[in-house]
Formats: sequence, C-alpha cells, structure tokens
Amino acid sequence: MSEQPLSILISGAGVAGASLALLLARQPGFKMQPIITLIERSSVPRTTGQSLDIRGPAVDMIKKLGWEQEVKSRHTTEKGLAMLNGKGKTVAYFPASGDAKAQSATSEYEILRGELTEMLLNGVDESKEKGAKVQVVYGETIQGMEDRADGTGVDVHFARGKLEDQKYDVVVAADGIGSPTRGFIFGKDDMSAHTHPSGLYLGFYSIPRIPGDDQLWHWATFPPGLAIHLRPHRNGKTMGVYLSLCNAKKERNPDLEAIVHADVATQKQYLRQRFQSSVCTWQVKRFLDGLDAADDFYMTHWCQVRTPQWARGRCVTLGDAAFATMGIGTSLAMAGAYCIAGELSKITSSDQVPQALQSYESVYRPFVETKNMDFPLGPQIANPQSAWGNWIFHTILWLLGTLRVQALASWAFGGDDSGGWKLPEYGW
Repeated sequence: MSEQPLSILISGAGVAGASLALLLARQPGFKMQPIITLIERSSVPRTTGQSLDIRGPAVDMIKKLGWEQEVKSRHTTEKGLAMLNGKGKTVAYFPASGDAKAQSATSEYEILRGELTEMLLNGVDESKEKGAKVQVVYGETIQGMEDRADGTGVDVHFARGKLEDQKYDVVVAADGIGSPTRGFIFGKDDMSAHTHPSGLYLGFYSIPRIPGDDQLWHWATFPPGLAIHLRPHRNGKTMGVYLSLCNAKKERNPDLEAIVHADVATQKQYLRQRFQSSVCTWQVKRFLDGLDAADDFYMTHWCQVRTPQWARGRCVTLGDAAFATMGIGTSLAMAGAYCIAGELSKITSSDQVPQALQSYESVYRPFVETKNMDFPLGPQIANPQSAWGNWIFHTILWLLGTLRVQALASWAFGGDDSGGWKLPEYGW
C-alpha cells in the first residue's frame, strides 16, 4: 500500500455509512492509505430500530467479511409470516424458506437494525485497533461544502464544532432519505424532485413479550388503510410493534406530515386516537398501552428515492440517500458500500477519485434499477382502504399460502436472487 493518503468523509453512521467505513478500513487491496472520518448527527450511536433483512448480493458481502454465522446468531428468531384480519384471525401463512437465494417475507438473515449497526460500528472500532486510520464523530453535521477551484478536493464546513473545517478527497452522503448532504452535492431542489412519497406512515416501538407471543411475524390489516405488525426479538423479552397508516394514493397526507414532524408525545397521541377508534380488536389495548410506555418510539413516512445521478466529481450518494427501496434498502446499501470501497481501492492517485466514483455508479446502477421499480399502487395494495378490499387481499393471500406459491411470495417480498448480477471482485 502506498503511503499517499486518501481522505474520505462519510456523512451518516447508519447501515450504509457504517458498512462503507468498515469496508474501507478492511479492504486489503487499497493502493492508497484511506483516512476515514464517519460523522453522525446523533450525539450517540443509534442502536435501535426495526427488523431488517439481508438479501441478494449483500449476503455474499457478509460472507466476504466472514460474518455469515455472526449475523445468523443474531437472527430475530422469526420463523414466518402470519397474515391476520382485524380480529386477529390468521388468513394466510408464509413460512421462512430456508433458502438464502430465494428468501420469503422472513429472511434467513433477519436482524434488528440496532444489532446490525452495532456489529458494523464494532467492526470499525476493531479495524482502528488493528491500525486502520478511521474515526467516528457523533453530534456533528455538514454545514456546507464546495469543490476547490483547482479540482484537488472538497472543502467541508462543519456545523457543531466537533471537527475543524477541512479538505477531503472524497465525500459520501449516506445520511438517509432526506439527506442534507445530497442537497449540497446536487442542489437543494434535488430532495423534492427525486423523493417520491408512498403514502405509508409507520410508527415503530418495542413492548414486553408475553407468554402467548410466538416466533411469527403477525400482520393484521383493516380499513381504512391501517395495519398492526407484531414481530419477535432475539432477546426473548420484547416484541417489535409497527403501526402503519396508508393513504389511498401515493401522496403526502398534510395532517400526517405535520404529525411526523411533531414531538413524540403528539405522535403517540395521534396514533392512539386512530387505532383506538378503529375496527381492529386484536390486542389493541396491549399495543396502545405499550405505545404510551415505549422509550424507543420512532415515526416516519417511507419514501422512495430515485436519483438520476449518484456521483458528481469527488462526491457520491449511498443507500437511502441515493436509492431508498422498501424491503431491500438495507441490502442495496450494503452491496453499494462494497462497490464504492472496491472502486476506490484501485486508484493510485487522488486525481482518479471522480473516475472511481463514476465506475461505482456504472457497475452498480444496472442492478439497483432492477430492484428500484415503481409500482403504481405500491403499499396501497397491501393496505386496503375498505372492508371489501381487505377481503379480496386476504383471499388472494390465503390462496397463495394454501398453494404454497413460494416463488411468487419470494418475489413479492424481495427475496428473489440477484438475477445473475454478482458482486465484482476487488481482491478480498
């Protein structure tokens, strides 16, 4: 490895940013010396969050890290999906497939977001102890940045004083769907132009486990466009609850947008009122009492991000900031991080950074575009607005479950294989 340094700034220490920091620190084929700075706006590591799954090429990535068994050991213990009606009656059942190449709704690598992020960040710390030049800085954000006129780097200005303003050879936006860093790279209008609402609003939190809870993902849908999900946690002490509200169309709901941007107490009060007055009778009191007591509650409007460009000069977007996709966003982020690290590992001079980032986009975009499809009704199909719509939805699911149409179920939940696309070889 050359002693010539390559300074890399990553904004966002979620799955995308932490994956990239780890892969940069561990990539054995680097021809330059990577100096990695990972910043996170939160003042502490964000080790909470919903259940995630790892699919397709991301499975190959964790195998290259030697982490397959470690990830499996942290499996949430979920064994399948039970679809319910509003009374809690099972209308369809889809077991885990047991096949990493054709996973069902329940992944063979199902893991809580917090546990996966913790694994990645611990891996970053271990790499640092072994000599990698990497630092993680919490409570810091980018205030502004601009390319140097001579093309030698990007001057970055920080907002909270944890880091001094300085030049970087590479800047990576891995800070989520509403990425402010993406706005600095491509312009402030980018966020509205390429962020597409789904109309699906979700609240996540944990509740205590009770004797009647099992190891299935229970998903109850009922009108108008409401759903409750109950999913197991590996610790055996808690369960994950997901309350969702879906518009009839893929558009923003002004009232819900205001709630999403309100304080947690207001969000909880709104959800309590909506679900308490609903037609659902399945454990509603338990879920709403748990909502009041939860200290890990989070609410969001899931949006799809499809940007026409990921790389510009020495800057690049990764994960949800570039291609947020429901169901497989985690996998796309991890495999994308692998490709960025691999392409940067090949360069011998900082001047080659723009070419490496363009190569990442050329290599990876064809695969992402096969996954980042825009279905006209999207979440609305799975969250019917009427009792009649729910009956049709449940009947179709019952038929699929009864006939064991595993291939279709796998495709519907993003568990199909990579369609022939393989992770490039970068010398691991």
